[in-house]
Amino acid sequence: MYTPQRLFGEVGSSTDVLGHEPFLERARLQREQEHDGSARLALAAYVVARLVDRLLTLDLDPAGMQSFHWQLEAVRRHLSELPANAPETAHLLGVVQAIPQDGQRTPSLWMSLTAYAYFLEHEARLEESLEMLTLAARAQGSDTTPSDFTAYALFAARLNRQLARWDGAKECYAAAEECAARLGEPMSMLRGRLGRGAVHRGQGNYPAAREIAESVLREATALGLAEAQALASSDLGVVYGALGLPLEALQAHYRAFRLTADRVEQMRTLGDLALGLRAIHAYEAARLAFQIVASSQARVLVRANALLELMDLEASVGNRVSFERYRAAVEEFQSSMSPTMLVDYNYKLGMGFAQFGQTKRAQASLSTALQLAEEHRLNAWYFKVEQALHTLANRGESTAAPVEASPLSEAPSIREIELGLREYAAAPAV
Repeated sequence: MYTPQRLFGEVGSSTDVLGHEPFLERARLQREQEHDGSARLALAAYVVARLVDRLLTLDLDPAGMQSFHWQLEAVRRHLSELPANAPETAHLLGVVQAIPQDGQRTPSLWMSLTAYAYFLEHEARLEESLEMLTLAARAQGSDTTPSDFTAYALFAARLNRQLARWDGAKECYAAAEECAARLGEPMSMLRGRLGRGAVHRGQGNYPAAREIAESVLREATALGLAEAQALASSDLGVVYGALGLPLEALQAHYRAFRLTADRVEQMRTLGDLALGLRAIHAYEAARLAFQIVASSQARVLVRANALLELMDLEASVGNRVSFERYRAAVEEFQSSMSPTMLVDYNYKLGMGFAQFGQTKRAQASLSTALQLAEEHRLNAWYFKVEQALHTLANRGESTAAPVEASPLSEAPSIREIELGLREYAAAPAV
């Protein structure tokens, strides 16, 4: 019952048909954008996927083994020409090194394929991640344990959900929940249920999503599962926000932040909380939350984004000295920024200059943002920046008035959140 075929269907060999199209599509797009290094990596991923396909359908007769060895050596030569310092190169080498000469499948093969799938998901290459996850599950085949099946199901469900493939996501989440219940693994079972709620949320059915998240929070609390409580609280924060309940949303995000044990995930949650606090003009609490993230051991771009938001916040409240200080801090991260983040940086920089009446500098930064948005086909950003340039041209040299705090920012729950953040910031690092 708990086999890879249940999640991914009957996937046969792609040696006779053109398979793994997402890798070829990425190669084509990177070539069009003259990113030859990325195109080479995409083609390398394609040939590695084809090699694994060949392994999974290998005839162990002498002729079949000789042909397989030729293909294996060709792929190894191809990988030797890739950029040695690229993280993706290391993943591809790991997969090929896990393929033995005798053509047998080993745990290191499906583990390396799964690790590569996680890497691809982190890089937001979801179609490719699903391709590699499918290969991992096929490679493990009949050796798949119920616990491994649950992990595959949750991973596949998440990818399908992010790709808006709602039916596939629901089926995988349901399979994970069912298998985890049989195994007596409440954490995985609750993850599956929260996943079904996330599908409802993605489809706009917020009442159903709220009901599921609240039920999971109650059950996780009764079982003493802090991680599940944090996940349910985070989901509730999103749902409450969508339902127009900002204070409830902020309380839920704060609860998720305090319950999350993983520091990386905790800082991501705190970043979401900070954005929500800023949205209701609770500037002191938002500033404190962003400062905690910026001074943490979170990933480089997470810290850079917190500094960027601090720069934007100080511009909004009219604090030019702090704006300039954070502007200088953010500049150090420009070389690490993605195209989207670079557009956001130049947009916020331009809006900050405009806030202080520096029209020429504002126009220069916004024009850079517009050029980057056009170059990278970021259409939503393009129209947003274009509108900002139009508004700036009509406003002239005047300085914008600082944004005032809102009545919501004075709510007792917001004061409690701010006090809790101050206590967290003052506590010694663990």
